Amino acid sequence: MKKDITFIIQGPVYPEITNKTIFSVRKFFPDAKIIYSTCNPEYTDILENYGELIISDDPGSFTYADRPGEKENNINRQIVSTLAGLKACKTKYAMKLRSDFILTGNDFLQFWDDFSRFDSKYKIFEHKLLACTYFARNPSSDMPFPFHPSDLAFFGYTEDLINLFDIALMTKDQAYWNLKDRHQYQYVPEQYIFINCLRNNGFKVNCNFYNDCTPENIEQTERFFASNFIFLTFDQFNLQPSKTTFSIKVHPNAFKSCYTHIEWQNLYKKYVDNSYIVPQKDLERLKIEKMYHNYRKYRFLSNLCALPFRNKSQRREIRNRVLEFFLNK
Repeated sequence: MKKDITFIIQGPVYPEITNKTIFSVRKFFPDAKIIYSTCNPEYTDILENYGELIISDDPGSFTYADRPGEKENNINRQIVSTLAGLKACKTKYAMKLRSDFILTGNDFLQFWDDFSRFDSKYKIFEHKLLACTYFARNPSSDMPFPFHPSDLAFFGYTEDLINLFDIALMTKDQAYWNLKDRHQYQYVPEQYIFINCLRNNGFKVNCNFYNDCTPENIEQTERFFASNFIFLTFDQFNLQPSKTTFSIKVHPNAFKSCYTHIEWQNLYKKYVDNSYIVPQKDLERLKIEKMYHNYRKYRFLSNLCALPFRNKSQRREIRNRVLEFFLNK
């Protein structure tokens, strides 16, 4: 299998990180192929030891809200660059990997043939995709986003990944769907990808906006997740993020609403294989809750420190710096 994998490294080049991403793939998969796919040619001249470079026309981005300092919504860049890389792939298997993540091993392959059962009525792909528990949202949590798998990384059959990403680009009307409150988008990027994949495959999805959490949508989400993915933690997926944005220790609030691997196994048991025995102790959930308890103590202080700054991006930066100072000790 290792010789029949192409890594699609996707996203902008980060001068301090991205070559480390490439080198980490070479270390653990020396015979694999690497395609670097991006919509941004900046810094591509510094890349080393990759196989093929694909630079697509930039479809542009949106903002998440019409406020100064708001983050960019790069959904169309992700779709274009990922799909371009996948369509150039000639191997049976592919892994979609962000350009700011480091690979720490190849042990994730041991999960490939685990949890092989599925419900045929909810089956999309020829084989389940390996995906991250972070940030696969539990629609029954305090962030009720249905149809929200993580888009940080995927491993599976190349044709299945093409099926996932071969969708229409998000339109301006969809990005600025609701201008009356601070959440103006119809769907967040992860939802947009998965819901459009489902609809392309003939499934009826009655999810009309990002937190349209009807009982039907919750159950459908759970059934599709159980039959089409295997959710793995960063450690299980051999993924190391380079940004503190993805640190459970610093931002456990962002992880509270995500499935753990054990919680995904509960879905597998409930909807696919009721004979499967799920481990009783969920150490990942216990870790997140413990870190969240520490986080709450410093969140108030970080907000106070950020108050004097009017610009949202400045407030976010100050708040995160204070949190990182205390929580990274």
